[in-house]
Amino acid sequence: MDKIAGARFDPEINRIFKPLKKMQLLTEFLFMAMVSAKFILLIEVQKTIDSISPDNLTTTQHYLKVCALMILCFFLINCVFQYFFRNLQYNSHYTLIKSLFGLALEKDCAFHEKYVSSAVLSMVKDDSKFISDWKSIGIITVTGNVVTMVFAFVIMLRYSVLITAVIFLAILFCFCVTQYISKIISAKTYDLQVSNTEMNRKIIDYLNGIRDIKQFKKEPFFRNRLADFIDRNTCRHSKGISQYYSVFTSIYAVLTTALPVLSILIGVILILQHRYTIGSMIAVFALAENLQEPVLTIPDFLNLRRQAMAMQNKMLPVLQTRPASYAVDALEHLDSFTFHSDSYRFPDGKTILNHVDFVIQKGEPVLIRGESGKGKTSLFNLISRFYSTHGQAVSMEYNGVPVETIPPQLYYQHVLQAQQLPTIFQDTVLGNITLGESYPAQELEEVLHTACLEEFVKVKGLDYLIGQNGENISGGQRQRLGLARVLLRKPDLLMLDEPTSALDPELAKALTRRVVQYCRRHSIALILISHNDSFEQYYREMKMEVKIICV
Repeated sequence: MDKIAGARFDPEINRIFKPLKKMQLLTEFLFMAMVSAKFILLIEVQKTIDSISPDNLTTTQHYLKVCALMILCFFLINCVFQYFFRNLQYNSHYTLIKSLFGLALEKDCAFHEKYVSSAVLSMVKDDSKFISDWKSIGIITVTGNVVTMVFAFVIMLRYSVLITAVIFLAILFCFCVTQYISKIISAKTYDLQVSNTEMNRKIIDYLNGIRDIKQFKKEPFFRNRLADFIDRNTCRHSKGISQYYSVFTSIYAVLTTALPVLSILIGVILILQHRYTIGSMIAVFALAENLQEPVLTIPDFLNLRRQAMAMQNKMLPVLQTRPASYAVDALEHLDSFTFHSDSYRFPDGKTILNHVDFVIQKGEPVLIRGESGKGKTSLFNLISRFYSTHGQAVSMEYNGVPVETIPPQLYYQHVLQAQQLPTIFQDTVLGNITLGESYPAQELEEVLHTACLEEFVKVKGLDYLIGQNGENISGGQRQRLGLARVLLRKPDLLMLDEPTSALDPELAKALTRRVVQYCRRHSIALILISHNDSFEQYYREMKMEVKIICV
């Protein structure tokens, strides 16, 4: 953790927070103004008390007016400061979330295969809170409290060197102890955060398997499994944090009582020796109270910085970007697509797609055949670049151009896959199909007809709001919405994975006919995985040639 404390923030983090610099400077200025107003008020209170006498009422009244004015100024400055301070804290976190989410979206599919959505969510939303708090209010708080301590000791020296020295030594000792405890708390907080991420992953994993858990009556097993993990990991880390925080806060409690009382005891002795005034004693008492917060706040926020650096290390998969260089900046419509695979190896050692070679021509229909588990869907995922070919004996060429040299955004203008279980967003029917883009009404109508959605739209309407992951529509409607989304973009190469699996026979026949006609009309090369022979049967009836590829 010491190495973490001396580390620097990633340039991407600094870039994200750069636009907030002006707001930070303004908030820092308000903090300094608030501290200045507070100490000026203390000095004026001391002068007021020491001026009290029957012969000096005019001077006392003047000091009272100044004190009242300073109280008003302090109140107003504090109100403005608190608004900017809290606003900066919230805005910084939301700014970081937006930026990190954007970075996560820019990652290739291999990244999202490696890091499940719950882990990415933790990095983007939860882990980022430590960084945003330090980069926004942490620096301001530490700087402001250091200035508070310096001002307090300088003013205190004006009243008594002895009291200042005693309080300084006491604070120095407490500061060293709290700084040491903060480092331990920081390390344990990081361990707790890692444990929480793993706990979230387990909960999501178990909930996703709720059907099997119910079928096999394994509720007690998985409940105990999670409880055991929480007891052995999460609770153990949180217990350690609680123990050290109890010492940390106890020091604060001692300071809250001991420092002001100590200043009064020494002050009374000095007053009896006629080396001190009552006003000075009250001022030093107030200054001692003002030193309590910096003593606890500074180590606490330095601890926050260590936690932020640790969380940054955890978030590096999202933050680190490797500038991709592609040899291609333009792509013509498809003439041919070549696929070659000696074999594709999964991390567990399983190999598929052994000695698979084929060429797809413009507008050509292709059927993929093979036993279950032989790699039909993986073949689609490779062509779609959802799986990385790095280190694999697999190569693909689009019009003779190696696929890996083509920018993904450009590639997906020509090659698209309609997945068997498409993602349906919480949006309208229209929003799920267009994804925020504008298309002519005629093209939209053609796609709705091709995907056999015209009756659904007639009943529900394009503005019908679909629930998360299509919870309020049927599986067949979800599948056809995903198909319409792809068809609307008119790719040169279209991959359909079991497009009629959730449809009744009559609807499957209608969809088959319309999709084939649509692809012929727009010269789309159609590659199909289907255990239903509706497409093959239709091609035979229409006496159309179709290429068969076995994997």
